[in-house]
Amino acid sequence: MPNLVNQILLADLQREFQKMGSCLVVSFDNLQPEQDIAIRGKLREVGVRYRVVRNRLASKAFSALKLNLDPILSGKCAIAIAEKEGAITAAKVLRDYIKKSKASPIQIVGGVIEGTPYLGAAAQSIADLPDRFTVQTMIAQAVSGPARSVATLLNAVAGGVARCIQARVDKGGGAA
Repeated sequence: MPNLVNQILLADLQREFQKMGSCLVVSFDNLQPEQDIAIRGKLREVGVRYRVVRNRLASKAFSALKLNLDPILSGKCAIAIAEKEGAITAAKVLRDYIKKSKASPIQIVGGVIEGTPYLGAAAQSIADLPDRFTVQTMIAQAVSGPARSVATLLNAVAGGVARCIQARVDKGGGAA
């Protein structure tokens, strides 16, 4: 890599990839400037950085992280870089954009979520993954559900005993 510009770009990509929590690899073709501006704006709203990359440089930057994304790095590619699991939100935004446009110029071809690469068809399912907050809520509900049931049962037993005693008192058996 004799070109100084390429060395600087590679170092910048490697630095960004080391800081990222997750990313999406997006393939695009015939993307119009107004479409690119719209996509970048929507991703910026959710805190995701969208960057067009050179495939060879991206491949070297990913290989520094011991990730092999070479099969999906072909043609014109961009990478949506996010913190933590932000690529899930980015995938949802892009999926909505793809559904709204009749002939979408973009396609999600891969991604990395918490160090796990998703390629091809698996990348399409990134938008269906729950985010961290949703998973935490699901765990809290799973834990609190049985505890709530036990509390209800104990309350029902105590309430039943109290009603039996009250019925006995009302019948007149408790005056003696």
